[in-house]
Amino acid sequence: MTGKQATGATVLAGALRAAGVTTLFNLSGNQIMPLYSPLVDAGVELVHTRHEAAAVHMADAYARLTERPCPVLLTTGPGHANALSALYVAQMAESPVVMLSGHSELANAGLGAFQEMDQVGLARRLAKASWLARDPARLGDDLARAYRIANSGTPGPVHVSVPADVLRGPAPRVAALRATAFRTPLRRPSQASVAALLARIGAAKRPLLLGGPAMARGARWRAVTALAERLNVPALPMESPRGANDPALGGVRTVFSQADLVVLIGRKRDFSLGFGRAPLFAPHVEFVDAGADALGVMQRAMSEAYSPGDGGWRAEVEASTRLGRADWGALERSDEAPMHPLRLMAATRPLFREGDVFVGDGGEFGQWAQAGAPAGVDRVINGPSGAIGGSIPFAIGAHFARPSARVIAFLGDGTVGFHVAELDTAARHRAGFVAVVGNDGVWNAEVQIQRGLGGTPLACLDLGRRYDDAGRAFGAYAERVDLTTELVPALERALASGRPALVDVAIRGEPAPSYHP
Repeated sequence: MTGKQATGATVLAGALRAAGVTTLFNLSGNQIMPLYSPLVDAGVELVHTRHEAAAVHMADAYARLTERPCPVLLTTGPGHANALSALYVAQMAESPVVMLSGHSELANAGLGAFQEMDQVGLARRLAKASWLARDPARLGDDLARAYRIANSGTPGPVHVSVPADVLRGPAPRVAALRATAFRTPLRRPSQASVAALLARIGAAKRPLLLGGPAMARGARWRAVTALAERLNVPALPMESPRGANDPALGGVRTVFSQADLVVLIGRKRDFSLGFGRAPLFAPHVEFVDAGADALGVMQRAMSEAYSPGDGGWRAEVEASTRLGRADWGALERSDEAPMHPLRLMAATRPLFREGDVFVGDGGEFGQWAQAGAPAGVDRVINGPSGAIGGSIPFAIGAHFARPSARVIAFLGDGTVGFHVAELDTAARHRAGFVAVVGNDGVWNAEVQIQRGLGGTPLACLDLGRRYDDAGRAFGAYAERVDLTTELVPALERALASGRPALVDVAIRGEPAPSYHP
């Protein structure tokens, strides 16, 4: 930098630019302030958020949709702690977020420095790797290493804490990094291992391919479905916290017990798969783990010779995903008020085009939305963590990942309260998307649980809030919809506004869809 001494901050800003970063989700604080001017000088747009967890959610959505690591910049101590719940969401979704946290000064380590805490230890429980940067001259190498780890094998978040005095420290004679330093080479599995996998699938009568969170999206899922087509066997995306009970998969759990071989493609035998035990799976079923390099396995398998099955089992599995929907058509056409969640989804499906993004939150309405979502568009959902409230920041991240796409987020009146203030972030940065709030006046997931336990629902009834008022207060275009005849015009006006928009829709409080044979 001509006329200025290079510092850790200028090294890190230059490395972020070398990595291709043009937009950085962040929330400022004392210890990371030395980095801001170098970032502006490097031409990085700073999307300044209202909460650290929201910034991580934005980076998470961006990383999922672009299928490459996305950094997020946060401050020390409480700021770092605020981000940890969102880091868990990214971990469970296998999203390559690179979380850069400010840190108290190294020179005062262990002396009770301002906002000093074991950030590395806290993040290590939720990230593929976590470490403390110590050398101003090597901050670019720290960033490149974080990128490579985040996208290697099964993707996932990585954390680096950057002390304030490391950012301010001198960094003479640091060579600029090339873009290749940030790339993770795709490991190619051996021909023998792939041949063995294909032989096991070929020997099975009812094989089932299950793709985990990372493998259920983008290029990875296209590789899985291409292989499934070629082998003529069923493949299912498993990214919902409800797993085999995912409403978007209908009654598919009813056929899991018939599978004699389950190929886990970046998937764990966890709670959402009944831990691979009966009654969901038969006692004799075999499980095969395709490993952390599942994408390479899928791609190499496409080049191997193989005789496809007859397709009968595949057709049976596909038919099971449509079970329990006999009355859906009538619900989607009904003009009753308040409207059924499926009526809302039927109205929104025609608004999506190829390349658009569906964002889904948790809760009962979130399950209806995911089950009634349009086919053929990319999805960003709360994922296996089961966390709620991330949809508005997800939508902002999706906008920056796909600036020309329509982004429509679906969330309930409970989840909207988590990050509604990020509508201000979206308004300041002209991030256009539509947040559709299904407002049934209750925290419906909790109501359903309490009723199932035989108790009286407490502390989650009769909210009666108007979230269009909150949307306007934070700078968004906003409308309230009570009747089905008002719905489509309101959504079209929201999309046409070109602004962040919130449409508050009165709906019936229905339990999430589930199939009971």
